[in-house]
Amino acid sequence: MDIKAPGVIKLLGEHAVVYGKLSVAVAVSLYARANVADSKSGSITILLPDIKEGRSINRQELERLYSGYKSAEINAFVEAEGKRYGRVLPFAVVAARLHKEGVGVLGKNIKITSEIPIGSGLASSAACSTAFATALISSGGKRMEDEIIIDIARDGERVAHKNQGAGAIDVSTSFHGGVVSFEKSIGARREHVNALPELVLIDTGPKLSTAVTVGRVSEHYKNKRELTERILEEINRCSVMGLRALKDGDFRSLGAFMYEDQECLRQLDVSSPALDKAVEIGKKTGAFGVKLSGGGGGGIAIAIGNTPNTIVATMNGIGFNSYVAHIADRGAKSYIKKIKKKDMS
Repeated sequence: MDIKAPGVIKLLGEHAVVYGKLSVAVAVSLYARANVADSKSGSITILLPDIKEGRSINRQELERLYSGYKSAEINAFVEAEGKRYGRVLPFAVVAARLHKEGVGVLGKNIKITSEIPIGSGLASSAACSTAFATALISSGGKRMEDEIIIDIARDGERVAHKNQGAGAIDVSTSFHGGVVSFEKSIGARREHVNALPELVLIDTGPKLSTAVTVGRVSEHYKNKRELTERILEEINRCSVMGLRALKDGDFRSLGAFMYEDQECLRQLDVSSPALDKAVEIGKKTGAFGVKLSGGGGGGIAIAIGNTPNTIVATMNGIGFNSYVAHIADRGAKSYIKKIKKKDMS
């Protein structure tokens, strides 16, 4: 059984979402894959061939991991168990949670691979956790509500990022596919959009960690609260109006809100000289909109426009690796639907 989950970009609203504002994310046509096969062992074997790591975990280990994860502070848990499990740990915790939920994970070999660049702002780890959890649930024949599957996959993100709030947007979008909006007070919602633009993804180079850029916004909020709140509210307006423009198929207006959002993020010190250059060049090529995606401080910028190939050629010409990516309308959830229909036939 082979299941894939798409990568994710933030179209609008990053950083402001931490303060309760609207964020809009889209799944993109780069994928993590999880392949499950039965084995005769009494353990689960998790293989990460991309980074040459792997581990077999028996029943007692799964139960110990689950107990430790639930009882310990997240940083202390990762510090203690990371020495033993390395980068397998997020998947081991997801497997432990599934075992606790009654999913048959023992006697399985599962291999996780990804074509999504790591550390680029495309939610590679979230896609891997989503594919992993969905594949094991599907292979075990367990039926679960979407919200539970997403929460289980988020356990991998919580461990990977040492943050109990991690993965809410990224995992939901990778699971559902398409366009997903998120607000803390409401949660994630799959948005119905009739027409989807082609996206240009622009790699502007190394990025700061999300923890660093989130910390910069936090410092702004602490030291210049009134000004920062106005900027965050402006980002929220861009998200609300940009989502409306996307639903209306008005990509030119969507792009205008992307530029406004980017300027707000620049004022919060989460852009970078390379990102600013990508925005400047994008405007000169006639792109409807260009902005950073994710935590910022470098990494991926996104652009939309009538001539995506021209944008790609121009960005590549100044040394930015750029390519066209399509919005992936189907997420990992679509594989569960297929399996259910097959099982019921």
